[in-house]
Amino acid sequence: MEPIRRSLPDDITSGGGRLLRGFIPYNAPTRITERGRTYTEVIRRGAFAGALKGGRDVLSTFNHDISRLLGRTASGTLRLSDSAEGLRYEVDLPASAADVRELLARGDLRGSSFTALVLPGGERWTRDLREVVGLELVELGPVVSPAYPTSGADLRSARRPGRLGHHLAAALLRLMERT
Repeated sequence: MEPIRRSLPDDITSGGGRLLRGFIPYNAPTRITERGRTYTEVIRRGAFAGALKGGRDVLSTFNHDISRLLGRTASGTLRLSDSAEGLRYEVDLPASAADVRELLARGDLRGSSFTALVLPGGERWTRDLREVVGLELVELGPVVSPAYPTSGADLRSARRPGRLGHHLAAALLRLMERT
C-alpha cells in the first residue's frame, strides 16, 4: 500500500487549555500533484471507518514528527469521532507541548494533516478525479503548513508524500505493529 499525506488548512482559534480539536473534511476537493501527475482528490464520508472502529493505534503528532507525540488512541489521549462534515479528533496535549499550545493561541498553526494508507479498493478514479473511500489512518495532528482547502484545529479548555513522507509512514507502521 502506498502511504499518502494530506494537510488541511482552516482558521484556527484558541480558547486556552490543553485540549486540541482538529477536523479532516469530507467532500472537500483539492488539487494534488504527486509523481508528475496533477489531479483532484476528494475524501468521502466513511473513508476512515476502520480507524473509528478501533483496533489500530493511531498517533497524533506535531508536524508529522514522531518525536513530537501529542497523543494516541491506545492510551485514550487521542479520540476520533465521525460527523457528516468529516473526521473529528481531540487530543489531550501533554505538558511538553506548551509550544504547540502557544502556536495555536497565536494563530501560527494553520490546520491539520494526516498520514494514511489507501486500502485495496479504497479509491475510485474518473479521469482526473480521485475519490478516496477507504483509508487506514496512521497518524494525524496540527501542522504549520497545510495544503487542503478546509479543515480545523483549535485549543480548548477542558505535502505531498516525498521520500521523507514515505519513511515516516513506514516508521509509524512499524511502530504500531509492535503495539
